Amino acid sequence: MNLDDPSEKIAWLHPPALDGWEYLISYRSSRLWTVYHETYALCACLNLWGQSWRYRGRTYTRPGPGMMLMEPGELHRTLAVPYGAEFKVVQIPPTAVAGAAVELGVTGMVHLARADTDDPKLTAAVWRLGELAEQGGASRLEVQTLQALVLRRMLMHAERPPRSQRADDAGATRRARDYLCDHRCDAVTLDELAAVAGVGRFQLLRAFQRRYGVPPHSYQIQLRIERARAMLRGGTPPAVVSMETGFYDQSHFGRHFRRIVGVTPNHYAHGYPGVPYPSQATLR
Repeated sequence: MNLDDPSEKIAWLHPPALDGWEYLISYRSSRLWTVYHETYALCACLNLWGQSWRYRGRTYTRPGPGMMLMEPGELHRTLAVPYGAEFKVVQIPPTAVAGAAVELGVTGMVHLARADTDDPKLTAAVWRLGELAEQGGASRLEVQTLQALVLRRMLMHAERPPRSQRADDAGATRRARDYLCDHRCDAVTLDELAAVAGVGRFQLLRAFQRRYGVPPHSYQIQLRIERARAMLRGGTPPAVVSMETGFYDQSHFGRHFRRIVGVTPNHYAHGYPGVPYPSQATLR
């Protein structure tokens, strides 16, 4: 193993928006890690076929994409890593896990039932949260929604998993939606939205997704883009629109606008067709 491999990229990220959660991002690495954890550590592996590690007196090997799950007060030692490995590790403060456990009805200390899992939803959520930590600019609501998803999916792998919760509450979701409509351009937090809805954050997220098909942060982005379209049609410059509709910057606004509308804000403002209509001759 070459510790000075120029192709290796390693970054430790702890932006304030993560509320004490820390991220380790690794690309093109064959480094063998020995790490002691005082946090819950979840490692999302997308291309680590054959990775092996020593943890709690046992040796584990990943047969494919999935998660490594580790608890506070433990040390893990990597034994083998495929060359060019890519993974993202989120380190979660025990206080965050304990708070989620209480809200989800898990009693006592949270102990994970196993050291790895193939859970695709947990893997995807950890990976996406790492991408947001790298890119920056995500709304606090989006970050907190992903953090809640990570916590709930992780606790499903605990020795005492959460109790099932009612996933539909029309009154709560309506109150949350109305609040987002009234504060579409504001930095709404998940705790704030749950307080308005009158339910816990985990129950709100499940109910909102079931009723509207998207999580609250995605709904808020749709509301912002709708407002942005009206402003662009009225002649407001895209740079001003991005600021007044609550986006992090013009680039962040442009990515979301094109993803949802299909063209850039400039093209939309000037009526530029993203895909030209076929001519009559072509249709014949």
